[in-house]
Amino acid sequence: MKGLILCAGRGTRLQPSTYTKPKCMLPVNGEYIIVSIINKLVAAGITDIGIVVNSSQGEIRETIGDGEQWNASLTFLLQNEAKGLADAVKSAKDFMADSPFVLMLGDNLYEGELEPLIESLEAEQSEASILLQRVKDPRQFGVAVIEGGQIVSLEEKPRYPQSDLAIVGVYALTAAIWSIIERLTPSPRGEYELTDAIQMLISVGGHVAYSVTTAPFFDIGTHERWLEANRYKMDHDPKNFAMPSGLNFVQCIPPVKVDLTARVTNSVIGPHVYIGPNSVVEDCILTNSILTDQVRLSHVHAEGSVFGSHVHLAEQEIQEQPARHILGDRATVTRINPDLPNDSK
Repeated sequence: MKGLILCAGRGTRLQPSTYTKPKCMLPVNGEYIIVSIINKLVAAGITDIGIVVNSSQGEIRETIGDGEQWNASLTFLLQNEAKGLADAVKSAKDFMADSPFVLMLGDNLYEGELEPLIESLEAEQSEASILLQRVKDPRQFGVAVIEGGQIVSLEEKPRYPQSDLAIVGVYALTAAIWSIIERLTPSPRGEYELTDAIQMLISVGGHVAYSVTTAPFFDIGTHERWLEANRYKMDHDPKNFAMPSGLNFVQCIPPVKVDLTARVTNSVIGPHVYIGPNSVVEDCILTNSILTDQVRLSHVHAEGSVFGSHVHLAEQEIQEQPARHILGDRATVTRINPDLPNDSK
């Protein structure tokens, strides 16, 4: 069995954080999303993995390499145009050949095990198997309707959902999917939907197995969901509850993760703060925030914030109330109090 990770999406809802980097290269608890997914596949015994990218995502290949450090073999596959998940899967047809494969979305983190999904595909001799989870608002997801223990219909982001069973972004598929994808037509959104492909598979008599999971999963499509995933991962990493070394006059409220190359002085950080490589934090109060890498903050009181690479934010003095900052890569903001004398500016 092979693995497939779809990373070619543009990440428009995560702008400005995705103006200059793909969603899968965002850190969660200090680890790129794509690395977490690779590790998940390898833990399930899947080491031959294809990664679908677009023409502007050379950074992924440069950073991730051939997968040797994760005991995996990575093959990068090009999706020429963003035309939906099913079209992205189609980009992997030659790589997959007749092999069954586990498909994961490059902006999703699933905290459960993959084995039940794989076993349901094999045990029931199905053409596909999907993971489902009950959610409060199914309108944001693909939704499955179950009758008599069988999936009878699937619908992508329905206005009026017929069930609360959402499709988690993890699938096990067989070569039966290729002929189905060739028959697809664009959805009202103008995309070739993977949900439509699996529905068509059911309609032509194919059997689609499913597993209902209660394990946490995170669709990291917004900054709020990114921060939510970061909080969860930080809460479940015991290393984040020890005092980081090398900090000067710093109060840490765990969980906190500070890269060894970062410098933090005279600040209060935490809970749920990640400070990435080569960052500098001085005279700040930070809560529930992500500093990706090479971030410089001075006199900043921030909560629920995300700072991209090479961001520089300096306040004249620290504010009593926290502010929320969403700053993309290389943003520079310096606020100077106009009431101060000129020689203080």
